[in-house]
Parts: sequence; C-alpha cells; structure tokens
Amino acid sequence: MTTLDEITPLLYSFSQEEKEKILSQAEKYDQLLAKLPKVADFAKETEKLDAGILALNGASGAGQSYVMKRVENLLKEKVLELPRIYLLGTREVRPDENHKDPYIFVKENEKGFQDVHNAEVFYAHEDIYYRYNSRPGADNAILLVDMQTATKEKMYLETVIPTLLYLKENEIAGIPAWGDKMRIAYLAAPSGKEWVFRLLNREPEKLVEAKYRTTLQGRFSSSLSDMEIAAEKKIVCVLNHFGLAEQAAEEILQVWGV
Repeated sequence: MTTLDEITPLLYSFSQEEKEKILSQAEKYDQLLAKLPKVADFAKETEKLDAGILALNGASGAGQSYVMKRVENLLKEKVLELPRIYLLGTREVRPDENHKDPYIFVKENEKGFQDVHNAEVFYAHEDIYYRYNSRPGADNAILLVDMQTATKEKMYLETVIPTLLYLKENEIAGIPAWGDKMRIAYLAAPSGKEWVFRLLNREPEKLVEAKYRTTLQGRFSSSLSDMEIAAEKKIVCVLNHFGLAEQAAEEILQVWGV
C-alpha cells in the first residue's frame, strides 16, 4: 500500500497550498471509494446481453488501458469479440497518437468532420449521435452508426461517467435510453494515496513544469467529480491493485455479464 513517504518527494514542486489540497483529495477519494459498491457485493450471476453497450470508466491513474488489454486477452480465450465504439476527437493529435489511438481524429468545418488520417473519410453532422466535452479542451462525438449497431450486438464504449449515464437515461437520435442494455464498470486504484502516487509518478520529470502541474490538478478534480456521480448512482467499482490487473479484468467481465 502506498505511503505518504512515497508521495512526499513527488510533491516538491507544488506550493504548500497545492500539497495540502492534493492530500485532502486523496482523503476525499477514500471516502467516495467506500461508498461505491464493489464486485463482491454484486450479483454472482449477471444476465447476459445479446446486444447493448459494455462500458468502462475510471479515475485518472486507475490503469484503464493496461487492464483493458487483459480484458481483450480474456475475451480471446473465450473466443468472443467485442467491437469498440471509437469516439471522434477534435483536439490536436499528439506525437504518440494515431488513427483510433485513442480517437478517430477529425477537423471540424461548417459541413461536418474531416478525418485527419484518412482524407477520403468525412462525417456529416447528421452522422453524429451525441457530442460532448469529456473535460475542458476535449471535444468528443459518438457516431450514430455505432449506436445503431449496438442495438443488434454488444459493443464496447470507454468514456466519462456523466456521458455514460446520460446515454443510459435519455433517448437520443431516435434510439431509446439504454437503461439495462448498458453495463458500466468503474475502475479505481485501491486507495487515495495510491491514486495520487500513480498520477504524480506517471511522468515525474515533468513535475517541474507549471503547466503540467496545472493539468494534473485538473485531473485530480475531474476524477473526484466523476467519482461522486459514480458513488451516487451506485456504479459497481472494480479495484485495480498493483500486480493484479488480470483479477481486475475478470471482475470487469463479471460486471458486464460476459
């Protein structure tokens, strides 16, 4: 379990006020984590879906991408396919990103969205099911054709809790609210200190940069906001303990009923 002694050196570049806020956020994380239902409290047998949306979200630093690779391996063992719903993303492509890694990157014009990596692909406004901001500066959209497909087969969607709940509870573009046809698993680090440590230790060499520290503080705040909603809505939480990603993957499949 992560200790304060491990976190303290990573807080060196933050002001005293910022340090105190981050540590108080770690405490808030633990309070919210205690309110989230865990997989052990979840029904052992979950009704299987023939079609619908299997969704995953988690606090920044929860290890979502790492765990999803384990989920994909488990699905292969079961000889199951789970097509992913890729979001359109309008932000600039970073050097280590590409097409569907992690978004379908697009540039918007008055008629719609031009695929950045595939000049022949264009999405008109009427091709969009739902558009939203996952966080400041991150403008995303979900394609209507993917959601129509999800009415006939199981699809995987990875995005923020507020958006998932909005889709679950509201009719959009003629498609009924997903309701029980959407299964959401919330992935979390096992403690507030572990959560803080993972985020701070992701790129420790950049902690001397004021802009990067500001970005991290935004991630702390947005993660807690989403976690509050998850706790209120009793979304089942999967804990990603260090070295136990396979266990987390198995628990996600249990929540999904796969």
